[in-house]
Amino acid sequence: MKMGTDQRGVTLVETLLAAGIAAMIVGVLGSAIFLFMRVTEEGNDHFRALHDVQNAGFWITRDGESAQTTAVDGVSGNMTLVLGWTDGGQSHTVTYYRSGTGGTDLQRDHYDGIATTEKIVARYISSVDFSISAQGLITGNMTYSPQGRWGVSETVTYKIWPRPT
Repeated sequence: MKMGTDQRGVTLVETLLAAGIAAMIVGVLGSAIFLFMRVTEEGNDHFRALHDVQNAGFWITRDGESAQTTAVDGVSGNMTLVLGWTDGGQSHTVTYYRSGTGGTDLQRDHYDGIATTEKIVARYISSVDFSISAQGLITGNMTYSPQGRWGVSETVTYKIWPRPT
């Protein structure tokens, strides 16, 4: 009987070396995927913060430029802005204030002489400060702070000149 010296197979060292190389490749790819997902989620939180603050700024600027009367009430961080004007013989009053669970929604109430409509213009607003200068300039500072894991916070200041009376 003849014994062959040409044995086929994989040695233990070759198997361990291949497993080590595969583990390194999987580790690098897993880290890249994790970082990609983290940056995407953090970017989405930042975009959501900007969107909400810009939406609130749109409504406040729109109403503020129409306003003939303005009033601010409340304490720092939780102020109420009341804007009023007459258009075509119909009076309008808009009120901005924080509401909702924990006071994190910026609410806009619009009374047009007939009915009141309510609208949430931004969520996760942690601070709202309004002021009116002696010349009538309305300044609004809003800070957006969602409860997300990345701690994104955005503060925006709006300056609005009301309509001359």
